[in-house]
Amino acid sequence: MIGQQGINLIEEIVLGMGFLWYPTGGVEAGIDGLIEIRDAETSEVTNCIIQVQSKATQQERLPTETDSSFEYKCKDRDLTYWLQGNAPVILIIARTQSREAYWVSLKDYFSDPKRRQSQKVVFDKQRDRFDTNARTALIQLAVPKTSGVYLAPRPKQEKLYSNLLRVSQLPQHVYTAHTATEDESKAYSALQKIGRELGQEWVLKENFVLSFHDLRQSPWSSICDRGTVEQHDITEWSLSNRLERQQEFVWLLNRTLLEKVKEDLFFDRKKELYYFKPTTDLSIRTYHYRSLEKKTHRDVFQPYYKKNSENIAYYRHSAFKGQFIRVETNWFLEITPTYFFTRDGYMRDRFEQEHLSGIKKLEKNSAVLGQLVMWAEFLITPAQGEFFVSNSPFLQFDQLEEFEMEVGIDDKAWLRSEDDEVIAVLEDILNDLPLFQADS
Repeated sequence: MIGQQGINLIEEIVLGMGFLWYPTGGVEAGIDGLIEIRDAETSEVTNCIIQVQSKATQQERLPTETDSSFEYKCKDRDLTYWLQGNAPVILIIARTQSREAYWVSLKDYFSDPKRRQSQKVVFDKQRDRFDTNARTALIQLAVPKTSGVYLAPRPKQEKLYSNLLRVSQLPQHVYTAHTATEDESKAYSALQKIGRELGQEWVLKENFVLSFHDLRQSPWSSICDRGTVEQHDITEWSLSNRLERQQEFVWLLNRTLLEKVKEDLFFDRKKELYYFKPTTDLSIRTYHYRSLEKKTHRDVFQPYYKKNSENIAYYRHSAFKGQFIRVETNWFLEITPTYFFTRDGYMRDRFEQEHLSGIKKLEKNSAVLGQLVMWAEFLITPAQGEFFVSNSPFLQFDQLEEFEMEVGIDDKAWLRSEDDEVIAVLEDILNDLPLFQADS
C-alpha cells in the first residue's frame, strides 16, 4: 500500500511536468516505472526514457536525517542492477504523508568510486527536491546531447529591479537672469550677507543665473538684474535636445539633490558621492526602512576596530553615487551603492581603497540590491525617525524602475548541471535572498 502511494505521488509529479508515466507493474524487477520525455508545448513524444526506482516511506524523519539532508543506503545487488543497464536510472524517495519527493541520477551519483563503495546516497533536501522544477534536469538526463532533440523550457516570468529611481516631481518653471558677476562664490557671498537661509537650487554661468527659485523675489533680486529675469516652462530645459541646456539642467538637478539631502548626507566632491554623516558621538547610526518584503534596518555609519585592540581603525559610511539621466521624456537618478571610509568620521581614511576592495570581494549581488533599496527608500520617504529628507518643493522621487521579463532562469535546474564546488558557491549566493535584517 505504501509503495503504491509513493508511485501515485511520483506519477502525479511527472504528469505535472508534462511528461508521460508508464508503471512497470507485474514485470517489475528493480524498476517501478518509466518516464518518457514529452514536449509539453507541441505534445510530441521523444522516445527518450528514464527508468525510475521508487522508495516510499511514511516516516516523518529518517535515521541520520538533518534539516538539510538525509541518507539512503542501497543494496549492492540493486545497485549492480541499476548501474548495468543502458538507460538513465533515478532513485526517488517519496514521503507519502508530507507528499514530498527527492531524487538523484544513480549513474551520475555513483560514478564516484568512493560513493559506489559506500552504497549511500546523501540527498540534499533543497537541491534534490523532485517536483516540477526538476523538469529541465530530467530532460538533460534523458535526451542525448547528440540527438538533435531540443525541448524549450517552460515560460518563466521574472521581475528585474533597475538602479533607476524615477523623478516624479519637478517645478513648473525655471528662471533665468543676468547678473553683474561671473564668480559664483562672490554671488553666494553677496546672498549670504542678506542673512537668509538660501537653497542651492541655482547655477551661475557667465553672468547668467539659472534657478528653480523665482529670481524676481528677494534675496535673488539683489544679485540679478530684475529687468532681465525671465520665467520659462521647465520643458524648455528638461526636454531640450540642445546639449548645452541638457548639461545646465543636470547641474541644476544635482544642486537640488544636494539641498534635499543636506541634513543627513555629506557630499565628497573628489569621489563624487553622497554618504551618511557621522553621529555626534561617533556611535553606530542605524537607518530603518522597508525592504522589498518587510521592515528592516541597516547600520549606515559604524566604527571598525584594530585587530585585538579597542582602538578604532576607521569608520565606514554607507554611500552612493548618483547620476541624473533622461530616458525619452522621463528623468531618473541612477544610483550606484558604495561606501566611504573616514579615520575620524570626517577625514577620508588613507586606506579607503583597501577597505572598499575588501568589502566588494565579500558582498554579493543581493547585498548590493539591499543597499539600493535602502537608498531608494531614503530618497523617497519624506521623514523618518532621526533622519529627515526634506520635502523639497523642487525634486521628488517615485520608485525604482522594475521590468517584467517573459523569459527567466530556472535556478534549481541550472544548479544541478554544475559540479559540487560551483553549486556550493552559487547556492550561497541564491540563498542570501532576502537580503535584509528583519526587525523583531
